[in-house]
Amino acid sequence: MRTNYETPAEYAKKALEITEQTSAVGARRPEHFKEVMRKNRGALSIFGPYGPAKDGMERKNPVIVALGDSVTAGHFEYAGDPEVLFAKVDKGELEEGDVIEITDARECYLERFRSHLIDKYEQTSVSTINSGIAGDTMYGMQKRLYRDVIRYQPDLVLINGSLNWGVECGDTETYRKLLLEVVNTIKNETKADIVLMTPNMDIPPCGLGAANTEDADIPSFGQNIACTLQDRVRVIRELAVQEEVCLADTYAVWEAYEAAGYPVKALLANGMNHPSKTGHEMYARVLMKLMQ
Repeated sequence: MRTNYETPAEYAKKALEITEQTSAVGARRPEHFKEVMRKNRGALSIFGPYGPAKDGMERKNPVIVALGDSVTAGHFEYAGDPEVLFAKVDKGELEEGDVIEITDARECYLERFRSHLIDKYEQTSVSTINSGIAGDTMYGMQKRLYRDVIRYQPDLVLINGSLNWGVECGDTETYRKLLLEVVNTIKNETKADIVLMTPNMDIPPCGLGAANTEDADIPSFGQNIACTLQDRVRVIRELAVQEEVCLADTYAVWEAYEAAGYPVKALLANGMNHPSKTGHEMYARVLMKLMQ
Protein backbone atom coordinates (compact mmCIF):
# COMPACT_ATOMS: atom_id res chain seq x y z
CA MET A 1 0.00 0.00 0.00
CA ARG A 2 1.03 3.58 -0.51
CA THR A 3 1.12 6.09 2.30
CA ASN A 4 -1.36 8.91 1.81
CA TYR A 5 -0.29 11.10 4.69
CA GLU A 6 1.37 14.34 3.63
CA THR A 7 3.09 16.81 5.91
CA PRO A 8 1.52 20.24 5.22
CA ALA A 9 3.61 22.01 2.58
CA GLU A 10 4.65 24.88 4.87
CA TYR A 11 6.06 22.53 7.50
CA ALA A 12 7.62 20.18 4.95
CA LYS A 13 9.50 23.07 3.35
CA LYS A 14 10.77 24.33 6.70
CA ALA A 15 11.77 20.84 7.85
CA LEU A 16 13.89 20.27 4.74
CA GLU A 17 15.41 23.74 4.96
CA ILE A 18 16.39 23.09 8.58
CA THR A 19 17.81 19.70 7.58
CA GLU A 20 20.15 21.38 5.12
CA GLN A 21 21.14 24.06 7.63
CA THR A 22 21.77 21.79 10.62
CA SER A 23 25.14 20.19 11.29
CA ALA A 24 23.93 16.64 11.85
CA VAL A 25 26.93 14.38 11.27
CA GLY A 26 30.01 13.53 13.28
CA ALA A 27 33.63 13.84 12.22
CA ARG A 28 33.91 10.37 10.66
CA ARG A 29 33.02 9.60 7.04
CA PRO A 30 32.33 6.21 5.39
CA GLU A 31 35.56 6.23 3.40
CA HIS A 32 35.49 2.52 2.50
CA PHE A 33 31.96 2.81 1.17
CA LYS A 34 32.74 6.00 -0.75
CA GLU A 35 35.75 4.30 -2.35
CA VAL A 36 33.68 1.27 -3.37
CA MET A 37 31.00 3.54 -4.83
CA ARG A 38 33.60 5.55 -6.76
CA LYS A 39 35.28 2.48 -8.25
CA ASN A 40 32.12 0.53 -9.06
CA ARG A 41 31.65 1.61 -12.67
CA GLY A 42 28.92 0.28 -14.91
CA ALA A 43 31.34 -1.04 -17.54
CA LEU A 44 33.12 -4.39 -17.43
CA SER A 45 36.26 -4.14 -15.37
CA ILE A 46 38.47 -4.68 -18.45
CA PHE A 47 37.19 -1.36 -19.79
CA GLY A 48 37.54 0.50 -16.50
CA PRO A 49 40.52 2.16 -14.82
CA TYR A 50 40.61 -0.20 -11.83
CA GLY A 51 40.77 -3.65 -13.42
CA PRO A 52 39.21 -6.87 -12.08
CA ALA A 53 38.89 -7.71 -8.41
CA LYS A 54 41.72 -9.63 -6.72
CA ASP A 55 39.67 -12.84 -6.83
CA GLY A 56 39.41 -12.57 -10.62
CA MET A 57 35.63 -12.10 -10.60
CA GLU A 58 33.79 -9.06 -11.85
CA ARG A 59 33.33 -6.37 -9.23
CA LYS A 60 30.60 -6.75 -6.63
CA ASN A 61 27.97 -4.07 -6.41
CA PRO A 62 28.15 -2.03 -3.20
CA VAL A 63 25.72 -3.30 -0.57
CA ILE A 64 23.96 -1.26 2.12
CA VAL A 65 22.13 -2.98 4.97
CA ALA A 66 19.80 -0.99 7.20
CA LEU A 67 19.20 -2.53 10.63
CA GLY A 68 16.23 -1.12 12.48
CA ASP A 69 12.58 -1.16 13.50
CA SER A 70 9.31 -0.08 11.90
CA VAL A 71 10.71 3.25 10.72
CA THR A 72 13.41 1.48 8.74
CA ALA A 73 10.86 -1.05 7.48
CA GLY A 74 8.74 1.80 6.11
CA HIS A 75 5.66 1.82 8.34
CA PHE A 76 3.51 4.93 8.14
CA GLU A 77 -0.07 5.78 9.20
CA TYR A 78 -2.81 3.51 10.52
CA ALA A 79 -5.06 2.01 7.85
CA GLY A 80 -8.27 3.14 9.53
CA ASP A 81 -9.39 3.70 13.10
CA PRO A 82 -6.66 2.16 15.29
CA GLU A 83 -9.12 1.41 18.12
CA VAL A 84 -11.26 -0.68 15.76
CA LEU A 85 -8.23 -2.41 14.28
CA PHE A 86 -6.69 -3.30 17.63
CA ALA A 87 -10.05 -4.46 18.96
CA LYS A 88 -10.07 -7.03 16.14
CA VAL A 89 -6.55 -8.08 17.15
CA ASP A 90 -7.65 -8.55 20.79
CA LYS A 91 -10.60 -10.67 19.69
CA GLY A 92 -8.52 -12.76 17.31
CA GLU A 93 -10.64 -11.57 14.40
CA LEU A 94 -7.87 -10.05 12.29
CA GLU A 95 -7.91 -11.63 8.85
CA GLU A 96 -5.08 -12.01 6.35
CA GLY A 97 -6.36 -9.16 4.21
CA ASP A 98 -6.74 -6.73 7.11
CA VAL A 99 -4.11 -4.02 7.33
CA ILE A 100 -3.38 -2.26 10.63
CA GLU A 101 -0.86 0.24 9.35
CA ILE A 102 0.42 1.11 5.91
CA THR A 103 3.86 -0.18 4.95
CA ASP A 104 5.36 1.66 2.00
CA ALA A 105 8.97 0.58 1.56
CA ARG A 106 9.21 2.77 -1.56
CA GLU A 107 9.11 5.86 0.67
CA CYS A 108 11.42 4.73 3.49
CA TYR A 109 14.65 6.60 4.14
CA LEU A 110 16.79 3.70 2.89
CA GLU A 111 15.33 3.87 -0.61
CA ARG A 112 15.43 7.66 -0.63
CA PHE A 113 19.09 7.49 0.38
CA ARG A 114 19.75 5.00 -2.43
CA SER A 115 18.07 7.35 -4.90
CA HIS A 116 20.30 10.24 -3.80
CA LEU A 117 23.38 8.01 -4.09
CA ILE A 118 22.45 7.08 -7.65
CA ASP A 119 22.19 10.78 -8.48
CA LYS A 120 25.67 11.35 -7.04
CA TYR A 121 27.37 8.21 -8.40
CA GLU A 122 25.71 7.89 -11.78
CA GLN A 123 27.89 5.02 -13.03
CA THR A 124 27.33 2.87 -9.97
CA SER A 125 24.71 0.26 -9.14
CA VAL A 126 24.13 -0.05 -5.41
CA SER A 127 22.07 -2.71 -3.62
CA THR A 128 20.05 -2.10 -0.46
CA ILE A 129 18.83 -4.68 2.04
CA ASN A 130 16.12 -3.54 4.42
CA SER A 131 16.55 -5.36 7.73
CA GLY A 132 14.02 -3.25 9.59
CA ILE A 133 11.39 -5.18 11.55
CA ALA A 134 8.42 -3.44 13.14
CA GLY A 135 8.42 -3.44 16.93
CA ASP A 136 11.97 -4.72 17.22
CA THR A 137 14.35 -3.55 19.94
CA MET A 138 18.12 -3.60 20.20
CA TYR A 139 17.73 -7.03 21.83
CA GLY A 140 16.15 -8.46 18.70
CA MET A 141 18.59 -6.70 16.40
CA GLN A 142 21.53 -8.14 18.29
CA LYS A 143 20.05 -11.66 18.07
CA ARG A 144 19.42 -11.51 14.33
CA LEU A 145 22.63 -9.73 13.40
CA TYR A 146 24.23 -12.66 11.56
CA ARG A 147 21.07 -13.59 9.71
CA ASP A 148 20.05 -10.07 8.68
CA VAL A 149 23.33 -8.17 8.33
CA ILE A 150 26.62 -10.04 8.45
CA ARG A 151 25.84 -12.80 5.96
CA TYR A 152 25.46 -10.15 3.25
CA GLN A 153 29.00 -8.81 3.86
CA PRO A 154 27.82 -5.22 3.33
CA ASP A 155 29.94 -2.19 2.56
CA LEU A 156 27.78 0.11 4.68
CA VAL A 157 25.59 -0.69 7.69
CA LEU A 158 23.00 1.77 8.98
CA ILE A 159 21.87 1.17 12.58
CA ASN A 160 18.63 2.89 13.56
CA GLY A 161 17.34 1.09 16.63
CA SER A 162 16.37 3.36 19.51
CA LEU A 163 12.65 4.15 19.36
CA ASN A 164 11.44 0.88 20.91
CA TRP A 165 12.70 0.44 24.45
CA GLY A 166 10.05 -0.32 27.03
CA VAL A 167 10.33 -0.61 30.80
CA GLU A 168 11.03 -4.33 30.46
CA CYS A 169 14.14 -3.69 28.35
CA GLY A 170 16.32 -2.25 31.11
CA ASP A 171 18.28 0.90 31.83
CA THR A 172 20.54 3.14 29.79
CA GLU A 173 23.66 1.05 30.44
CA THR A 174 21.87 -2.04 29.15
CA TYR A 175 21.05 -0.20 25.93
CA ARG A 176 24.64 1.01 25.64
CA LYS A 177 26.00 -2.52 26.13
CA LEU A 178 23.75 -4.02 23.47
CA LEU A 179 24.47 -1.31 20.93
CA LEU A 180 28.21 -1.63 21.57
CA GLU A 181 28.02 -5.40 21.03
CA VAL A 182 26.25 -4.86 17.72
CA VAL A 183 28.86 -2.34 16.56
CA ASN A 184 31.80 -4.52 17.58
CA THR A 185 30.36 -7.64 15.95
CA ILE A 186 29.89 -5.81 12.66
CA LYS A 187 33.44 -4.46 12.92
CA ASN A 188 34.88 -7.92 13.56
CA GLU A 189 32.83 -9.81 10.97
CA THR A 190 32.71 -7.38 8.02
CA LYS A 191 34.65 -4.60 6.32
CA ALA A 192 31.62 -2.33 6.43
CA ASP A 193 31.53 1.29 7.42
CA ILE A 194 29.02 1.74 10.24
CA VAL A 195 26.59 4.62 10.64
CA LEU A 196 24.89 5.07 14.00
CA MET A 197 21.64 6.91 13.44
CA THR A 198 19.67 8.89 15.99
CA PRO A 199 15.89 8.63 15.52
CA ASN A 200 13.10 11.01 14.70
CA MET A 201 11.24 12.51 17.63
CA ASP A 202 8.10 10.80 18.92
CA ILE A 203 5.02 12.01 20.78
CA PRO A 204 3.58 10.55 24.03
CA PRO A 205 0.38 8.49 23.87
CA CYS A 206 -2.93 10.33 24.04
CA GLY A 207 -1.22 13.53 22.92
CA LEU A 208 0.24 14.23 26.36
CA GLY A 209 3.13 16.64 26.52
CA ALA A 210 5.55 17.78 23.85
CA ALA A 211 7.89 15.74 21.71
CA ASN A 212 10.54 16.10 24.39
CA THR A 213 9.01 13.90 27.08
CA GLU A 214 11.40 14.35 30.00
CA ASP A 215 8.75 16.34 31.87
CA ALA A 216 5.73 14.32 30.75
CA ASP A 217 3.71 12.38 33.31
CA ILE A 218 4.16 9.12 31.40
CA PRO A 219 6.86 7.89 29.04
CA SER A 220 6.18 8.01 25.31
CA PHE A 221 5.79 4.93 23.11
CA GLY A 222 8.74 2.63 23.57
CA GLN A 223 10.20 4.74 26.35
CA ASN A 224 11.39 3.79 29.77
CA ILE A 225 11.65 6.06 32.80
CA ALA A 226 15.09 4.55 33.48
CA CYS A 227 16.17 5.08 29.86
CA THR A 228 14.35 7.83 27.98
CA LEU A 229 14.64 8.42 24.26
CA GLN A 230 16.92 11.35 25.05
CA ASP A 231 19.16 8.98 27.05
CA ARG A 232 19.42 6.65 24.08
CA VAL A 233 20.18 9.52 21.72
CA ARG A 234 23.01 10.56 24.06
CA VAL A 235 24.38 6.99 24.06
CA ILE A 236 24.34 6.86 20.25
CA ARG A 237 26.21 10.14 20.00
CA GLU A 238 28.79 9.07 22.58
CA LEU A 239 29.39 5.64 21.05
CA ALA A 240 29.88 7.12 17.59
CA VAL A 241 32.82 9.10 18.97
CA GLN A 242 34.12 6.32 21.22
CA GLU A 243 34.02 3.62 18.52
CA GLU A 244 35.11 5.95 15.70
CA VAL A 245 32.12 5.20 13.50
CA CYS A 246 29.91 7.56 11.51
CA LEU A 247 27.04 9.47 13.10
CA ALA A 248 23.85 10.56 11.29
CA ASP A 249 22.18 12.72 13.92
CA THR A 250 18.65 13.10 12.59
CA TYR A 251 17.36 13.80 16.09
CA ALA A 252 19.40 17.03 16.09
CA VAL A 253 17.46 18.19 13.03
CA TRP A 254 14.12 17.45 14.71
CA GLU A 255 15.32 19.35 17.80
CA ALA A 256 16.15 22.35 15.62
CA TYR A 257 12.78 22.09 13.86
CA GLU A 258 10.90 22.00 17.18
CA ALA A 259 13.01 24.82 18.64
CA ALA A 260 12.06 26.98 15.64
CA GLY A 261 8.42 26.64 16.73
CA TYR A 262 7.15 24.11 14.20
CA PRO A 263 4.87 21.19 15.16
CA VAL A 264 6.55 17.80 15.46
CA LYS A 265 3.23 16.03 14.93
CA ALA A 266 3.05 17.36 11.37
CA LEU A 267 6.07 15.17 10.55
CA LEU A 268 4.55 11.99 12.03
CA ALA A 269 2.31 9.96 9.72
CA ASN A 270 0.68 8.05 12.60
CA GLY A 271 0.76 11.02 14.95
CA MET A 272 3.05 9.13 17.31
CA ASN A 273 6.36 7.75 16.07
CA HIS A 274 6.34 6.96 12.33
CA PRO A 275 7.77 9.81 10.25
CA SER A 276 5.98 11.04 7.16
CA LYS A 277 7.54 10.96 3.71
CA THR A 278 9.09 14.32 4.59
CA GLY A 279 10.51 12.81 7.78
CA HIS A 280 12.10 9.98 5.80
CA GLU A 281 13.56 12.49 3.35
CA MET A 282 15.12 14.26 6.34
CA TYR A 283 16.82 10.99 7.30
CA ALA A 284 18.08 10.50 3.74
CA ARG A 285 19.49 14.01 3.49
CA VAL A 286 21.31 13.67 6.79
CA LEU A 287 22.86 10.43 5.49
CA MET A 288 23.93 12.21 2.31
CA LYS A 289 25.82 14.76 4.40
CA LEU A 290 28.21 11.90 5.19
CA MET A 291 28.94 11.52 1.47
CA GLN A 292 30.07 15.10 1.01
